[in-house]
Amino acid sequence: MTYPWFESLFQQLAGRYRAGRLHHALLMLGPQGLGKATLAKDVGAYLLCQRTESSRCGQCQACQLVDAGNHPDLHQIQSEKQIGVDDIRSAIEKLSGKSQLGGAKVLVIHQADSMTESAANALLKTLEEPTAHTYMLLTANSAERLLPTIKSRCEKLLLPGASQAQTSQWLAEQYQGDIEPQLLTLYGATPLTLLAVLQEEAGQRFADFSQDLQQVLNGQLPVLTMAEQWQDNPGRLLSWLQLWLKNAIQQGQYAQDGLFAMYSQCITASRQVTNPGLNKLLLLSSVLGSVRSLRS
Repeated sequence: MTYPWFESLFQQLAGRYRAGRLHHALLMLGPQGLGKATLAKDVGAYLLCQRTESSRCGQCQACQLVDAGNHPDLHQIQSEKQIGVDDIRSAIEKLSGKSQLGGAKVLVIHQADSMTESAANALLKTLEEPTAHTYMLLTANSAERLLPTIKSRCEKLLLPGASQAQTSQWLAEQYQGDIEPQLLTLYGATPLTLLAVLQEEAGQRFADFSQDLQQVLNGQLPVLTMAEQWQDNPGRLLSWLQLWLKNAIQQGQYAQDGLFAMYSQCITASRQVTNPGLNKLLLLSSVLGSVRSLRS
């Protein structure tokens, strides 16, 4: 069963498949932490099920092979870095033959935006002229890094984010501790990210972060000390700082010009933080140093 925030979309896709109106190439777009990989796998498993019902039966030979991880007509590509041309060519070769179970053939490309240009070009012909009963499911955080030719040959699905109610209900079954409302505000639309934050060992609470930030602002905690505490997770500090700044703006605290300037600084820093070779400690020290200026 797919995640509850995808249930409506899943049923739409399933209905279109049963009616023979499902596009052969779906590009699933959504932020990290939403569960795109699971949705793609669930849709792929449904397409392979040998019974045409509203959800896959879980009992037929195809479903059992999918659950065992060895269905001969289900192919998945995923790489921690980049998807190369050899990965794509190997998958295309597998798709070119007949279905071994007599049903659909499914290729899932996780994080398709990590394909090299040569890999993407190798995929184009298959996207244009797929063999019979072949479906390709691509996932990506955004469409920006994908070639226009790839995007034009797929049906783009902008995946819905979870509502806070859906996130809270789902988390109640996954996590037993308390959830700070600030974290629900920040990560509520991406439940898997929120769960990862909550489960991290020695994970810092937003309340602790706010207290440390207040000490930096008051000159009681050195900027470098706080920067060192967060240098292994700079993205989270910057996102939490943006939430803190939003709250300060709404509450009319400090000089508004200074708050807006810091918010812009955080956005710029968030774009830079993924650059390889970046001195993250220096970047965080610069951002946190600006906190002190809010007092002036």
